[in-house]
Formats: sequence, C-alpha cells, structure tokens
Amino acid sequence: MESVMPNYYVDFNNNTSETWTMGVYQELPGSVGLESVSWKQTTVPQMGESGVEWEVDYNVAIANYKQNGGIGVYKASQTLGASLGSVWDCVFENNVQQLRLASGSTLPDSILIRNASNQLANLGIGMSGQGAVYKRNVVGGGSAQFQVTPTYYFGLFNNLVLGEVISSNVVVGPQKLVFPSGLNCATVTARMDGANIKLSVAYSQVSSVSYEVVNRLRAIQLERTGELLERA
Repeated sequence: MESVMPNYYVDFNNNTSETWTMGVYQELPGSVGLESVSWKQTTVPQMGESGVEWEVDYNVAIANYKQNGGIGVYKASQTLGASLGSVWDCVFENNVQQLRLASGSTLPDSILIRNASNQLANLGIGMSGQGAVYKRNVVGGGSAQFQVTPTYYFGLFNNLVLGEVISSNVVVGPQKLVFPSGLNCATVTARMDGANIKLSVAYSQVSSVSYEVVNRLRAIQLERTGELLERA
C-alpha cells in the first residue's frame, strides 16, 4: 500500500499597514556547517492574507552560489527526490556537476552526499522540491552529511528571494514553528500593538483531498443514485 506523505500549511494574515514577505526556513540541529535559505515564502499586502504549504518528501540538490550586495543566494541547478538513509555522489559529467544515487547507506535519519567531481560543490537537501539547507564549497573527495531532523522557523522580511541565506535579514522574528501532535496548519497573524508589530501563531488541523479523488467519489455517488432510481 502506498504511503501518504503528510502535508503542512502556514497561513499568513497581515493585519498591519505594510507589505511583508513571510519566509519559512529550516535548520538541522544535528548537522554542522550548513546555511539555511528561504525555502517557502509568500508576499502579502497590508490587511491581506496568503500562505504556503509543503509535503514531507525529501530531495537532494546541487546549487550555484552568488552574492548580491553582501547577501548570499543559492540557486539550485539540480533537485532530485531522495530517501532517508540514501547516499549520493556529485560527479562531473557532460561538462556539468550532477547528482547520482550511489551504492551504500548512511544513518536511517540522514542523507549523505559525496563530492566526486574534483571541483568545489554546493550540496544541499530540502523538501517538497526546494532546497532548504546547503553546505558551501565542499572540496573534491569531501562529503556533506545531513541529519534530517528539521526544525521549522518563520520570519517577516522586507525583501526576500527563494534560496536567499537567512541571516540578519529577518525584520520581525524569527519564531519557531512547532506543530502539536495531530495538527498540521499554523496560522501566523501580524498585527500592530501601538508602535510595535506582534506575531501570534495558532495551530489547527487541515484535511486535503485531491480534486481528482473528489470527482471520482462524486461519479460513484451519481452512479449509485441512478441505480437506486432505476430500482424504485
């Protein structure tokens, strides 16, 4: 039976007089030397609302790194789905660095990426198709070990792009997201309190069903209704 990946949601209500970008990022407390980047984000005007969501499916990534005005940004050149406990090699083929699933195993809660390209490599992992943390300039013959026990944070930013390194660019926050057992939605509200901006977080449960499944169930119900009418 195919397992269902859990979905998480962060809704943002901007009850202030300014436009804010809410950025969600991850840290891996058990891993060292990593840079966290803006992983999920949404920009909301004053008195507006929006949100982000993700599925807990892991990926590996290799990225280019650039600095713009002292701010580092990782832009993934390749992102592939990955399983916990897997080992990957970064190789140089067809005149470009690429990731390849390798033989071997690592700790059950970890992903290991080895740099076999003989060039410096920016190696990372993420979730839901987007890199979240990176280890920069891994030397040839070196490796990056990621203990995948993510801690989620959010903050409010004036300007932010996906892949931007999280540092002192957080204007309000950061604040940790801790989803209680059985709850998968966090509603973040920003409001004015005199001259201050206050953030509050409330948690709830959200169910998600694909539109395809809904249509299938409707078709079954209509078919059953037709059968009942024929028998009447």
